[in-house]
Formats: sequence, C-alpha cells, structure tokens
Amino acid sequence: MLRIKLVKYENLKKKREEIFRDLEEGVVIVVDARLSPSEEARLIQDTMKLISGTFSGIELGTIARSHMPGPLTEKFRDLIVERVLGKKMGITVIGPATIVSRIVKHPDELVVCF
Repeated sequence: MLRIKLVKYENLKKKREEIFRDLEEGVVIVVDARLSPSEEARLIQDTMKLISGTFSGIELGTIARSHMPGPLTEKFRDLIVERVLGKKMGITVIGPATIVSRIVKHPDELVVCF
C-alpha cells in the first residue's frame, strides 16, 4: 500500500525525527512549500547518516509555484506571501528510494516514478 503524508513547511523542522521515521517506513512526504537549496542539502546530509541495510536513502524533487501555470495576479500574490511568511510557494516531494525510483522535474510539473 502506498502511503503519502502531507506536511506543513513550518512543521518540517519541528518534526524532523518523525519525518525520517516515516521515510524509513516507506511513507512518501509531500511538503506544502519549496525547499531552498541549502534545506535540500541539509536533508540529504541527514539522510546519508541513516542509510543502512533497510533504508537506502531518498529521492527528492521540488517545484516552485512561479513555474506553475496561472494568472499574473496569482504569481504576484504568491510573491507577497513568500516575503511576508518566508515560505517559498511550491511543493516538495520526498520519497524513500525503495518506493520512489526517480523524480523527474519539468518546467511546470514533477513526475514521481514508483
């Protein structure tokens, strides 16, 4: 059975141990924001420490809201939200490498291959 967990960006740092536990159990995590390159690097670093015979790592993909189709007014609104909340508009998909074989990023979509 495929399990997907939606996680708020604000909870990503607070519930880090829980998220790694979920990944080790085969849960695909979808975050309601785009991670910065430094946040992605930190996540990969932390994941490398957990690699074992039963956990082989993660596949990670992000897409910015600005790359998604939509009216200019929505993009302007998203820019204001990013500035005020510090939350990058978009989504991030994090999946265990045993479940997600790859994540392909196109300009306006993410393709998750199981």
